Amino acid sequence: MGHLAITAKEIAALAGVSRGTVDRALKNRPRISRETKERILKIAEQYNYKPNLIGKALVSSGQKVGVAVILTSVGNPFFDDVKNGIFAAVKAYEDYGIEINLTELKGYNPEELISALENIQDGIENLIITPVDDEKLKGKLQELVEKGINVVLLSSDIDVKGKLSFVGCDCLRSGKIAGRMVGLLSEGHARLCIVTGSTLHPGHRWRVEGVSSVVREYSDIKIVDVIENNDDNETAYLAMKAALNRNGDIDFVCITAGGVQGTLKAIEEDGRKIKVCSFDDIPATKEAMKNGKILATICQQPYEQGYNAVKSIFDKVIAKTHVEERQYSELSIKVDYSIQ
Repeated sequence: MGHLAITAKEIAALAGVSRGTVDRALKNRPRISRETKERILKIAEQYNYKPNLIGKALVSSGQKVGVAVILTSVGNPFFDDVKNGIFAAVKAYEDYGIEINLTELKGYNPEELISALENIQDGIENLIITPVDDEKLKGKLQELVEKGINVVLLSSDIDVKGKLSFVGCDCLRSGKIAGRMVGLLSEGHARLCIVTGSTLHPGHRWRVEGVSSVVREYSDIKIVDVIENNDDNETAYLAMKAALNRNGDIDFVCITAGGVQGTLKAIEEDGRKIKVCSFDDIPATKEAMKNGKILATICQQPYEQGYNAVKSIFDKVIAKTHVEERQYSELSIKVDYSIQ
């Protein structure tokens, strides 16, 4: 009705749905409610939607857009939803030739990341990777950027100049939120142990700094230990057990990364009454909140992170639209009654 033509991305924003949901509605595909489909089609008609001609040309030409994906995801349930988001985006954009080659690693070993990167470098044009803070890895990624490769850093942000985007959590801010949770839940009195994943993960370091900066505002909250568990439950169990043996006064544990089950197992075996807050609503965290073992958790939208990482490649290569250099996921706090 006199409006300028709208893009599918803008329809998604107006309808309050994902880009993939808009694609399903416009292409008459299943897995979408009638009400949602009607709302999307009404907006498309009202704003004179015209399909992306660039994308159509790519489809008809059979061009493939290959995306190498390297995740430090093995044994870390957080990445289950990240991968679900990645696969959903690939499905949404399959008509445009988007294809992924997924490599999964365990832990934060820079040499394994470099090896995985070298194994897929031939013909690589687009890369999504969860990096660690390592100079050699950073150099490899910088070389790729300088060759014109689109590099998206997912979950972990390191200094690679000219990268396409970082998609993930504002870890310093999330750490500050966790620090405030500790202050409120302890009523300003705590002997705190902070549990992190790896100092090689810059986001984990920032998160610990965020917690620390806020709890320093409280005169009677003391950080008595900071432990690493490499996001591994067995390592988490042993590290937490050792920390409890070293510090007889720990009465609050803030889990800022993975290893939830192992950490809780050590706390339960210790027997003392310890308050716990955490990150993410993975199955172990949900169960612990239902049982009162975790009081609250901070969520960082892993599904959206995965989806938006692939979408960034789509926007750059196919839609040829602007991609934000940093795409921070929304943060929310959940308690027991938030869990379904």
